[in-house]
Amino acid sequence: MSIADICMVAIDSGSAVVATDDCVTTTIDGEVVLLNNKTGRYQGLLGAGPDIWDRIQEPTEPADIVSALVEEYDVDSDRAATDVKRFLDTLAAEQLIKVDASSTP
Repeated sequence: MSIADICMVAIDSGSAVVATDDCVTTTIDGEVVLLNNKTGRYQGLLGAGPDIWDRIQEPTEPADIVSALVEEYDVDSDRAATDVKRFLDTLAAEQLIKVDASSTP
């Protein structure tokens, strides 16, 4: 599957996302660093990013992530939904998550 194929998968509230097994993580000075073993590329996560990463170690719907962030960070739900979608789209493009849209109508 190419990056273009992954980006074509819609990540919406009915999708489940989960971290890939092809990733190594470490924390350096409060930043979670993800290394994709297949591509050799890495991403650094700060702010709410590490919390989201922890939540997607098991298949999770984006709506559940948004709800948790709204409660934990006292952020507006529309803002949280936009930010979570952007974050998950980036992880998908970097092949750091798998998206299961099969539960989407």
